[in-house]
Amino acid sequence: QTCGHTNIACKMVKGRLVEVGKWPWQVSILFLGAYICSGSLIHHQWVLTAAHCLQRSKDPKMYSVNVGVQHLPDNGTQLLLTRIVIHEDFRNLISQDIALLKLRDPISWSPLIQPVCLPNNRFTPSVGTMCWVIGWGRKNARVTPKTPYSLQEVAVKIINSETCQEQYQFLFLKDQKKFIGKDMLCVSSEWGMDSCQDNSGSSLVCQVNNSWIQMGVVSWSLSCNQHRFPGIYTSTSHFTRWIKRQIS
Repeated sequence: QTCGHTNIACKMVKGRLVEVGKWPWQVSILFLGAYICSGSLIHHQWVLTAAHCLQRSKDPKMYSVNVGVQHLPDNGTQLLLTRIVIHEDFRNLISQDIALLKLRDPISWSPLIQPVCLPNNRFTPSVGTMCWVIGWGRKNARVTPKTPYSLQEVAVKIINSETCQEQYQFLFLKDQKKFIGKDMLCVSSEWGMDSCQDNSGSSLVCQVNNSWIQMGVVSWSLSCNQHRFPGIYTSTSHFTRWIKRQIS
């Protein structure tokens, strides 16, 4: 299958509204009908997201997925699930924060609904690469709870794990030498989009040879605007084999 294609070119923006169909793999995940997290389509029947999004219940009937959505709380097309697969080593927010959702019915691709590509298991973006985080945000700060969230993107830069390690040093346990594992990617952003609020499970995508590849899944960050602390993402390439095993 083809993947990672969108009809719209990217421009550098500061959380500007996204054109329709720009990120056609982005989905919203609902628990009992209420939005909780984001995810991305990687296959006709599978959605990739963060494991910590699914701690409320392990029952797939409690969740649904909306595809083709540009604004929350628009409904888009609501799809039911038959299975939740959380990585077997996920224990807390710190590592292995990855999960898959199986859709009850295979989805048909359209201009607004397309899969994102996965990296091969040896590929990681080099330090300094500019990538994009996609998520739901409000366009201005003066909002009411009823203001809709719009699909937005923000440019981020891949930073090396040592820099990340130093900034999160204070979180280490006494005997712990390493906090940022091989299953994580660190990014810094000069423009704030609240990747710690409402955007868990969203995709970190990088453009390689005209295709968008999902290099990370939004896991966590200590500061929403990410100026002080880097955002920490689950590294997709670390789990490519695991993902392929689950969906085959």
